[in-house]
Amino acid sequence: MQKQLIFILIFFSAKLVYSQCDSTSTYFSQLPNNLTILVGDTCLSNADIAVLDSIISKNNLDYESPLAIGTQTWFNGRLRFFVAGNYGNSSGMNDTIYTLPENFGNLTGLATLYLEWHRISELPESFSNLSNLMSLYINNNILTSMGDNIGNLTNLYFLDLGYNELSEVPASICNLENLTYLWLFNNNLENLPDCFCDLDLDWLNDDNGGYPFFAIGANQLCDNIASCIDSTEHLTLSLDQFYYSFPVYSPQDCDTTTATLEDPIFPYQFQVSSPYPNPFNPTVHLEMYVPHDRKMDIRVFDILGNETDVISNHSIYEFGSHKIHWSSENHSSGVYYIRFSDGIHSKVKKLTVIK
Repeated sequence: MQKQLIFILIFFSAKLVYSQCDSTSTYFSQLPNNLTILVGDTCLSNADIAVLDSIISKNNLDYESPLAIGTQTWFNGRLRFFVAGNYGNSSGMNDTIYTLPENFGNLTGLATLYLEWHRISELPESFSNLSNLMSLYINNNILTSMGDNIGNLTNLYFLDLGYNELSEVPASICNLENLTYLWLFNNNLENLPDCFCDLDLDWLNDDNGGYPFFAIGANQLCDNIASCIDSTEHLTLSLDQFYYSFPVYSPQDCDTTTATLEDPIFPYQFQVSSPYPNPFNPTVHLEMYVPHDRKMDIRVFDILGNETDVISNHSIYEFGSHKIHWSSENHSSGVYYIRFSDGIHSKVKKLTVIK
């Protein structure tokens, strides 16, 4: 009799919890380890769940539940923090996202979003609905545009767009009055909107952790450079692509006729010139300068990140300048990346083979 009473109490308690979810949410009795409830119960927004389902289906990902994708933190029934970087470990996800669904903008409770190391080329129009978004990390994708309405994300504090394929910055970015960090390095930018200097950014300094508030190295900003960044070190500043922690001297790609090296801002680092010619067929040339004898690993990757060639397998390069050559004779047309690494710092140069 006592056991039966306990069972009845448990049954009605569970039913009561379930009935407390309104029509816009669903009760989940069990949650995966990658999900945290910061505040609130396990009544989770149907709209947010639908977005996660759409990400899975649109990219043919193998997840049994929308709650299993990435690392999720929920707050009062809404997805608040979503870590979905393709890191190859348990902190994000181990799959590649190629497309964001159009309903992505329904994640209106989202405050922090990590979408690093995917193959995302564009943002859906609804992305501008994420008005509560404060931090966006979408580096190492293939974004060609950030959308004309990026300025609607007025709560943005940190915007990381490094290592993409952006050719322009929309004027609406100047509406981001709360923006404190803006990283635009390693893109294809040739100009900036006239209002760019109206952004209330610290153009010159780093934070207490050594990270720049602003960096825009390794683009193609050669003429009519905005006055707030012209002649500043951060015009030629990037972060190491793979560790994403070390500052890297990355000049603007303005010299299309010769491969030359500039005076280093960080003299302890090796330097690599822009590839010449580029685009090319069949051989490209670069110049590498090492400030002291060191082992260098130099490899070539295709646009999908597959290693296609090894130029140097940790060979020792003596102090001074070295000519580096790579032949595309056995490779098809397309985009390739040549990575130079001394085990601490890395530099990546984009190559285009045209046959």
